[in-house]
Amino acid sequence: MTSTVPFPTSSNPSTSSAQQIMSQLQPSELSMVSCNPLTYQVCGFVYDNSLSTSFLDTAELFYESRAGYENPLITATSRALIADIHTLIRQFSVIDIPKPSKILHTILPFHPPDPGDSDPWLRVLRIWSEVEEFSESESFDGHKRSIVEHTLNILLFPDLHIGFKIPKSLSLHASSPEAIHELSMILPGIPSLPVPGTPFAVPSPLHLQLPILTRLSFNEQGRITYHRDVWDMRDVIGLVPGMRVAQWILGRAGAWGLSWIGKRLRGQPQSESLIMSAEAVV
Repeated sequence: MTSTVPFPTSSNPSTSSAQQIMSQLQPSELSMVSCNPLTYQVCGFVYDNSLSTSFLDTAELFYESRAGYENPLITATSRALIADIHTLIRQFSVIDIPKPSKILHTILPFHPPDPGDSDPWLRVLRIWSEVEEFSESESFDGHKRSIVEHTLNILLFPDLHIGFKIPKSLSLHASSPEAIHELSMILPGIPSLPVPGTPFAVPSPLHLQLPILTRLSFNEQGRITYHRDVWDMRDVIGLVPGMRVAQWILGRAGAWGLSWIGKRLRGQPQSESLIMSAEAVV
């Protein structure tokens, strides 16, 4: 989906460093949609789809000093708080267990480092976001609003999986752009666990997905004044192993139960009197 609304750019390029950061922003390779750069850059920096090492350098470009951020758990009322919170979140997007030799070198600085210690001993966690759809609107006073639908991917023990591709900032192994392109064309996008001794793979229970709805409000200068992330409690509960099946069964059983109760009430003569009394009260 291509945006038909010209989206704002920063009208106050106070420093050359700001211009340099904006020029280096690149969209994630995961998204297959053409979206507004600023909206996508915000989602990329917040959910670690960007190659930037610090959110502190970009929060000033995107957010007003008194911008607000909310999700079902927390509320932040300033740009500094927003930057600190999202910097902490980005730290948990990559969790690895280093090799014992690297730990020894950290504890004992005089211990010579091993050139092969760059790779971790065990990769534990990777978190990234995939933008799916977005919409934009503009009010008569020049304020703009974007609504972004994206999915937060949580993958445990990524080395055990095949058939997926993650942003460069979270890559498991260094590879050339040609190899990355070939991999994305051959392998599907869903992490799967291979079945030993067979060419087949099954969907991984270690891959969790949380749909998120992000609302961004912009002022006339093109800076964010309000940022809200919304997710459904049903989706959060579904992250627990086995709960999706339980939700599927209980949801349909509840609907059938309510339907049965409604039919029983319609079949009783007193139901008409109850309805008439309710209408009289209203």
